[in-house]
Amino acid sequence: MLGLAGLLGLLMVGASMNMDFSEDEDDETEIEEELPEQEELPKLVSGTDLNDTLGGGEQSDSIFAFMGNDVAYGGDGDDVIDGGEGDDLLDGAGDDDVLHGGDGDDSLQGDYGDDTLNGDEGDDSLAGMAGDDALSGGEGADTLIGGDGSDSLAGDAGDDALMGGEGDDLVMGGDGADIVNGNDGSDTLFGGDEDNPEDGERDYLNGGAGDDTLTLGAGDNANGGEGADTFNLGDWIQDGPATIEDYDPTEDKIVVMYDQDFHPDAEVSVEVDENGQASVYLDGEMVAEVPDAGGLTAQDIEMIPRAA
Repeated sequence: MLGLAGLLGLLMVGASMNMDFSEDEDDETEIEEELPEQEELPKLVSGTDLNDTLGGGEQSDSIFAFMGNDVAYGGDGDDVIDGGEGDDLLDGAGDDDVLHGGDGDDSLQGDYGDDTLNGDEGDDSLAGMAGDDALSGGEGADTLIGGDGSDSLAGDAGDDALMGGEGDDLVMGGDGADIVNGNDGSDTLFGGDEDNPEDGERDYLNGGAGDDTLTLGAGDNANGGEGADTFNLGDWIQDGPATIEDYDPTEDKIVVMYDQDFHPDAEVSVEVDENGQASVYLDGEMVAEVPDAGGLTAQDIEMIPRAA
């Protein structure tokens, strides 16, 4: 009996000891695990044959709208957006984006960054906005606006309207009767050399402010605007003379380029009528008319041979 009582006493003491080792609230330590933030991945976004509204994210995304009159927004990153068929509205938004309008009358806007905009087929409207952008109208009667930065604009086929905006821009009309505007900056303008003035195909080149270089084709009309401008003529003008509207002999320059294979002994001559309008000839072929010539002579014109 004494042994049993002793054993029971030990068990009671053990129970008391177990009670004494219970956790105290003051001794609790909380450990919080912080999971790493997940980075957003580039998106591949596909539209349908319906009129879709599609958007990219923070990364460099690829958006393919396919058919329908779609709205696509790139967001941050260097995005690629293809409008596909239909009259689409595409906005690159973030960084250096590449936009393709596809078939249809599309509106493309680059926003920030050095963007590449291609209108493709249809009568498209392209706006580069900020950055040094490259705009190509493709087929159709397109409107191209470069915006800020030194931009490159090509109207391609069709009767296009091109405006370089601020910066030193390269603006090329291409085929068709184009309106080519350099605006601010020292711009380089080309009207195109495949126009037919008899069919009403002539380009209008306006340099705007700055020291501009304007290259004229057959039947083109050029106005250099403010600054010391250079008007380039050449033996490619065969279907009707170009017109230089605002030649200033104190600061502007007229250049005639020729192929030495076809003009081995090239000669430039100038005839001035009683109204002061000068006609410029290359080997007897009239290449330009200058309404207010300011006493222009053949000695004032620079001749430059060019490669065939």
